[in-house]
Amino acid sequence: MSVIAFLLLLQFLLATVSAQPPDLTVALDGTGDYRSITEAVGAIPNNSPSFFRIYIKAGVYNENVVIPAEKGNVILSGDGMDKTKIVSTRSQNITGHGIGESAALDISSDFVLVKDISIVNNAGPEGEQAVALRTAGDFIACLRCSIEGYQDTLYADQGTNHFFFNCEIYGTIDFIFGAASVVIQNSTILARRPLDRQYNVITADGRTDDTVNTAIVIHKCSIIPTPELKAQSNVKTYLGRPWKTFSRTIIMQSNIDGFIDSEGWVKFRDSSDVTTLYYAEFWNSGPGSNTTGRVNWPGYHILTNPDDVQVFTVEKFIRGSEWLKKLDVPYFPGLV
Repeated sequence: MSVIAFLLLLQFLLATVSAQPPDLTVALDGTGDYRSITEAVGAIPNNSPSFFRIYIKAGVYNENVVIPAEKGNVILSGDGMDKTKIVSTRSQNITGHGIGESAALDISSDFVLVKDISIVNNAGPEGEQAVALRTAGDFIACLRCSIEGYQDTLYADQGTNHFFFNCEIYGTIDFIFGAASVVIQNSTILARRPLDRQYNVITADGRTDDTVNTAIVIHKCSIIPTPELKAQSNVKTYLGRPWKTFSRTIIMQSNIDGFIDSEGWVKFRDSSDVTTLYYAEFWNSGPGSNTTGRVNWPGYHILTNPDDVQVFTVEKFIRGSEWLKKLDVPYFPGLV
């Protein structure tokens, strides 16, 4: 499909998104069309040219929901992040499910909006790798969602134009990771208490090709500890580490609490190449934003010129004006 044809299709699809009743309702008590979200996803027409809406009533849905590639153009709406919850118990260490199998919600399709839902992996720190949400398509947005886990919580695996607004993201080790182009904006990122003798890492970007325009961008967020972590003052917490060779992460205009280690960033392993990564901090605030003691790596940058970060704004990096407004997803197009 040509770029022009793709944009025309996108314009058509987004023009159909407005306040409309759901196509299906999910309710644990039997008052909807289905009792499980998985059953409702199975009823979505394959390769639908228009958006399909699923309303999920309040309740705890203990299932692993997969939205496969052929089930695109989907809107999942709950009753609020404190009311509608999708919960996984899978993990690498306890149940033998790897990062590609453990997610409570796995999105492999394009044009998906998830709002007012909690997405939880409750395996705990003992479960080790245990994903709550995996995103692996194009044009995926989460609005007012709580994404909760410990290690490997949010797996922005692959794809372009992933966006999170007014969300809460909880975790311990590498809990925002992957190789997609993702912007997290106006959200709260909460580091939790890990197992004894472990340290926390908020991001672990997996970019393997320096010609690919992917990165983890954290913009206008709050980075804070949970009360349990705050009470455990000997746990080190870092902003990120390079999972792959060309790891790229930008934290800008965010409030960083004082629990972040003064070095800010840490190697993934002793042999990690710190010349090929690109890490940057720009106009952050809070006691943890002090860059005086930061790592002295060739790939780490303290930026002060707005021109240097414009490329990572929602408007330029994930083409926000082309799709977010029509989905009624708020966003800041540029710096604020």
